[in-house]
Amino acid sequence: MSQTLNRREFLKAAAAAGLGATLPGLASASPKLTPTADSMVLIWLPGGIAQTDTWDYKKHTPYETNMKGSQMLGTCPALSTNVDGITFGAGLENMAMVMDKGTLLRSLMSDTKFGAIHLKAQYYAMTGYIFPSGVRAPSIGSVVSRSLGRREPNVPPYIYIGRDIDTSDSEKLFISEYLGPGFYGVNHAPFMIPDPAGGMSTLYAAAGVGQERLDRRQALLNSVYKAGPRALNESSKAADYMKVMADARAMMDSPVKKAVDFMKDEKPEVIESYQGEISKDNLLDKGYYFGNRFGNSLLLARRLVETGARFVQVEYQYGPFKGFDMHENGRRRMEEMKRQIDRPIGTFLRDMDARGLLDRTVVCIMTEFGRTIASEPAAGAEPDGFAERHTGEKLTIANEQMFGFHGHFSSCNCMLFFGGGFKRGFAYGNTAPTHPMVAVESPVHLIDALATIYKALGIPADHSYVTEGRPFYVTKDGKGEAILSLLA
Repeated sequence: MSQTLNRREFLKAAAAAGLGATLPGLASASPKLTPTADSMVLIWLPGGIAQTDTWDYKKHTPYETNMKGSQMLGTCPALSTNVDGITFGAGLENMAMVMDKGTLLRSLMSDTKFGAIHLKAQYYAMTGYIFPSGVRAPSIGSVVSRSLGRREPNVPPYIYIGRDIDTSDSEKLFISEYLGPGFYGVNHAPFMIPDPAGGMSTLYAAAGVGQERLDRRQALLNSVYKAGPRALNESSKAADYMKVMADARAMMDSPVKKAVDFMKDEKPEVIESYQGEISKDNLLDKGYYFGNRFGNSLLLARRLVETGARFVQVEYQYGPFKGFDMHENGRRRMEEMKRQIDRPIGTFLRDMDARGLLDRTVVCIMTEFGRTIASEPAAGAEPDGFAERHTGEKLTIANEQMFGFHGHFSSCNCMLFFGGGFKRGFAYGNTAPTHPMVAVESPVHLIDALATIYKALGIPADHSYVTEGRPFYVTKDGKGEAILSLLA
């Protein structure tokens, strides 16, 4: 066959290429990948987890009065997992016994030093783009939603559990922004379930309103829309609104409604097995406690995957200086947080595996950055990036309030992966044994970690949609490279 194009063929090819580069929202034609997973559950633990006391264990160095920061390597004893060569910090006994089902990435790194700015680090973790990116970047869930669509017709492709719907201040508005669809639009926004135990009253019709009446109202809305002016009928905003209304109506008859009703369907002992192992009375900060919300969220996530959900994100809700955002009393607060998350996550992973769901579901556990020793007594006040470099030789741990990892450490962090084509019983990368505990073996950038997740789901790293006349990729500039060593 001739390899030369005549003038007419050239113009046709050029026109098609130009159309693909200018039509808003059109996807790029990336090579197809064979997925090893059909769905994903993202367990999001924002606040900045001290990796040396959890997944990337370092030597236990008990508190001593006036010890130097450089001496403080780990605040808890070692805990053997069920995989040789993988050690956790004590307090993760349940997760230690499921590590044979997953992959631990110890060497997740970032060239950007976020300092004390959690929200920008969280934006980066959720989108893969530095804020401001010039474009409203979509979150991981929205990327999966748009790229793969629904697994089941009446189950939203992106469901978010555990975060209160709150727009009361600029910080909470910002959080809602980076969890959302960005320029993709409202059809790829998450379906929010703040507290699963509270049910979903919005999926039930108002008293006295039957199914037939609801359907008549829907038909009336459709007829008014079709009878409207041409400008309205051709408006993308109006079309998005009509789709949201149709999806909302379909949800009222969907399996999601039954999945949320787990308090009636599940045995009490199953519900109990998903709960944390600490009560409000045992917490140092009693003003920040969500009871059984996190465990219930994971139970609901399992049920949603069973009903056909594509992407479910579960959050232990972030709050400044709360939860994993520890600026004092780091040892005790980390012990408390581990008691809140360990049993729910361990139970969830065992349950997913026992039901055969883990084989085709990627489960990822992540936070926005790691922790290190504070660079000065007032943790969180250090200049951007300063805590990343120092060794702690000039810092004195004068009291037990200072004993813990209170400095922000973007330089290195951990991610965990289970199922969906990832290796089982495997650890990748290593970090330095002393401060600063940077990656010293097989460093991995976030762009490549995301590319690895997307590959498992069958989404190419250079997959893109057009906005403002240019392609916007699912990984930065389309340059993410999957870490094949993490995949089975």
